[in-house]
Amino acid sequence: MFVVKKDIGEMKDITLRGVNKELYEEFTVHAKKHGLSAGDAFDGIIMIDKQPWRKFIDRHRPPRHGKAPEIIRDLEKLVVSKKDLISAGEKTMFLFSKINDLTFEKDVDAATLVKHVRLIRKCKTSFLGDIPKIIQLGIIRKRRAYTHPSNKDQLKDITIRNVSIKLYDEFVSNAKDKGKTTGEYFSEILAHAITFFDISETLSTIEDREVLVVREEEELFISKTDLEVLGKRGLIIYSIPKIEFAKDIGQDLFLKTVIRLIKCDQVILPSSIPRLIVLSRAIQCKETKIA
Repeated sequence: MFVVKKDIGEMKDITLRGVNKELYEEFTVHAKKHGLSAGDAFDGIIMIDKQPWRKFIDRHRPPRHGKAPEIIRDLEKLVVSKKDLISAGEKTMFLFSKINDLTFEKDVDAATLVKHVRLIRKCKTSFLGDIPKIIQLGIIRKRRAYTHPSNKDQLKDITIRNVSIKLYDEFVSNAKDKGKTTGEYFSEILAHAITFFDISETLSTIEDREVLVVREEEELFISKTDLEVLGKRGLIIYSIPKIEFAKDIGQDLFLKTVIRLIKCDQVILPSSIPRLIVLSRAIQCKETKIA
């Protein structure tokens, strides 16, 4: 999933002090998985951090066969009704970006929102209707703030060979502008990049199916209604410390909607979900519990 550009000029060996040890280990695993040296992988994620990820990566992923969304962006204010969403056609989806005041009217229900809104990013968004939390979390894209470890045992000094001098100089300049050490800034880039790669690897296996990716929450309870309202869209839950599924969720509904549970600390499921089904969906989760 890393993208390496070969014409990036002269190379050098670099040393970064105080890098998040856990994130760096994940970084090296990803690099090896794709047959890359640490230097090539470093150059790749620095380039990705410089550009919009989706635009840069799509050329290197299996193509999506679904219809591209209609993009609405750069507006001061927009009020959207149910009629606005459905009048464009049964299969039309929208992506809303950089709208200072985006409001969905009361008649916009969860099912309509899931069916016609692929993503909302960089918008101040309000829902006047009763929209479940899981739907809001899945549709509104946020970037999680990175917190650098204060415990020195969680940090390490690293040396990476054959890094682009041009990219490294830009990286150092950006770190200074942000008031961060190079180790802290590299760790922050790693945190966002690894999240992106983990999710992208799952997306690349499901072809053209639309999904909701839910993250940015400490604890989440998922009801039967939450899953039913997803319709044909699948659900990926990423790095949420505690998730609990309602006891009345059956095996068929779970299989139909839940694609992956990735890097969650505790997942609590009803006894109706067979253990092997849970294990097939839960990836790098610390604890799965049948309640």
